[in-house]
Amino acid sequence: MIGNGNERILVIAPHADDEVLGCGGLIDKARKYENEVKVLIGSVGDIHFQHKDDGIIHSETRRMELKEALAHLGCNDYEILFEDKESAMDTIPMNQIVSKLDQVLRKMEPTIVFIPYPSYHQDHQVLFQASMASLRPIPNRNPKLIAMYEYPMIVWQYPKVNDVGELYLDITDSIDRKVEAFCKHQSQIRSPDHLISPENIKRWAAKRGMETGVGYAEKYHLIRAQLF
Repeated sequence: MIGNGNERILVIAPHADDEVLGCGGLIDKARKYENEVKVLIGSVGDIHFQHKDDGIIHSETRRMELKEALAHLGCNDYEILFEDKESAMDTIPMNQIVSKLDQVLRKMEPTIVFIPYPSYHQDHQVLFQASMASLRPIPNRNPKLIAMYEYPMIVWQYPKVNDVGELYLDITDSIDRKVEAFCKHQSQIRSPDHLISPENIKRWAAKRGMETGVGYAEKYHLIRAQLF
């Protein structure tokens, strides 16, 4: 599908780094085939991370890392919905989030949309719910493919999404660029034994690759698709 170079692909991500964790290989391959790709980040803001000795990571740092990570994958089109609401998107009225998503969908008219698999994190849950509301069937605004991408922490699944199809993308030729792009998110790098580490990102892709018979893969969970 992305090999034809005619797709308009929208990736909706709660935080800066989720876009690479879930869709880094896809973004890289889509841009290689000259598809249009836009990344929409829910929120970026100052936040304290326990894995950082110096404590606060500033929003300016997160925005710079996001820009560099996406540029490494050949994508320069991105937008941040809310400033200073990182890990607090549940404090934003849902209608405001849905309205902003609606505006992007009307303007871009994407043919393919990827949204976050809901996890234990409140921002992931909120953005998943808002995305489902915005992607409701509307005449003349129906992407031909809507799917959820994985976040490594779905091993702690809350809630578990059942009765959805499974899609795999062979990213064997993009895995190194995916890991390199994640490393541009320097503030997010954890120790090698953590699920969100360069080493385990590659291991996770190898696991998904084994499930579908390739070296490395990304897995997506199908919500809706149109056959032509």
